Amino acid sequence: MTSGTLQAQSTDTIQSLIDISNEKNITIQQELSQALKDQDGMLLIRNSHGDIIKSFNNHEKIHTLSWYYLQGVTTWSLTEQYQAVLINRQPLVKAAELFDLEETVALHRYMDEHNLSLFKQNMEKDKLIKLYGSFNTKDVEENWFKDLNNDNFNKYVLQETMHDDDYYLFVAENQNARDKRIILAENGIFMDKDYMAFALNFLLWYLIYSSLIFGLILALAYYVSRNFARPLIHFVDWLSQLSRGIYRVPDNKHIYRRDRMRRKYRMYTSVDESIRELTEKLDNDRTYQNRVATLRDEWVSGITHDFKTPLSSIYGYSKLLNSDLDISCEDRQKFAEIIEDKALYIDSLLKDLNMTYQLKNDHFEFNKQTVNVGEYIQQFIDSFNHPNLHAVNQLNQNVKLDKERMNRVLMNIVSNAFVYNDDIEVWINSFADGNDIVIEIGDNGKGIPQEEIPYIFNRYYRGTNTTANNEGSGLGLAVAKQIVENHNGQISVHSSIAGTKFQIRLPRELND
Repeated sequence: MTSGTLQAQSTDTIQSLIDISNEKNITIQQELSQALKDQDGMLLIRNSHGDIIKSFNNHEKIHTLSWYYLQGVTTWSLTEQYQAVLINRQPLVKAAELFDLEETVALHRYMDEHNLSLFKQNMEKDKLIKLYGSFNTKDVEENWFKDLNNDNFNKYVLQETMHDDDYYLFVAENQNARDKRIILAENGIFMDKDYMAFALNFLLWYLIYSSLIFGLILALAYYVSRNFARPLIHFVDWLSQLSRGIYRVPDNKHIYRRDRMRRKYRMYTSVDESIRELTEKLDNDRTYQNRVATLRDEWVSGITHDFKTPLSSIYGYSKLLNSDLDISCEDRQKFAEIIEDKALYIDSLLKDLNMTYQLKNDHFEFNKQTVNVGEYIQQFIDSFNHPNLHAVNQLNQNVKLDKERMNRVLMNIVSNAFVYNDDIEVWINSFADGNDIVIEIGDNGKGIPQEEIPYIFNRYYRGTNTTANNEGSGLGLAVAKQIVENHNGQISVHSSIAGTKFQIRLPRELND
């Protein structure tokens, strides 16, 4: 016999295994007999009238096939008069067979072994009455009415049978169900109540979880805004304030405590310090610019007055000379000398103005030459010709400089010393200091006010420590500073009530 289940065997195979030559003594091959035992199958031979004339591997009692379902029965034609019927004793079929044979004890034992239940059908009320087994009546009843096609979507396998004109239902759990949860709804749409309940529960918890997460995000955002964004907003407002010309630290009590950043904002300390420095610098620059603007206005007013006064004298005396008045020769000569002196003064003012702008814009050419420092200083003292001007420590070293321009520097410094002080001594010292040649001009006067020292080298600055007869452009020290710097040198001043000392440093690399 070909390998496989009996249900899969061909008609020729079954015919070769059954001998029906003698109707009263029908026999089967040992091979078929063993297969029936192994598969717990029952083989019936019936004639053309439907009568069972022989059975194999069955109970002694012969019964009809009216209660068997087709899925448990396989038939083959042996001859025109005889037919072989194979009943596959699946658990439900075997249980129905035992029930039909009224073998109650054996039936219950078999149902317990295979987890089966037996229900009686009340067709009038469409209800089931459980007779034996552990399955839930309502659950089985629901599946019985909703799915009677025995397909693999049902969670139960149902087997109907009839006994004494009543209908009974054997029930087993479907081990091969494709999806035990899916059933067919009344509207014809497949749905899964368990799955839908799970989905609804999942959505509920998802909403709760999402709400918690959203709340956490809001709390975190609030925390970040308080601890991170607030200082940033403060700094942005501060910079906006600076752009509007308000140069002061904002009074923000949320950020500062006792003029220091609060502990939770200390990470921004470097940013705070940088903006503070910028604020202070901008405030100082504005103060400086305001002072420079004030000085420029005062300087313009002063230089205008300085030009106007000699011009008035020149105009007045020239009118006298051109008048019809009888003026003596001595007076005419005196008026002419005054006119010449005032013209030279105006020329000096114009030269100061011209030189400072030429130096500022690098349009001035220097004629540098090698000179002996000690001899150069002595020549300047001799030409200045003042009894209170002296030389100290004449340095016997050479330096390269423009004598005419450096004379202008020394002239401005020495002249200021005698103009701004009465009865003082002025000395010029020279010495070598490392890589520098140093020229010092000192006096024992009353000194320069400390608040004026940072500005005395600025253009337009005219000191307040002047006499009533003092005249000047306010450009002398500014010109001196520019000349020294064009020699790659530096000029500085130190002053006190004991006197003032200017120091000019020229780098040694300029030496021959």
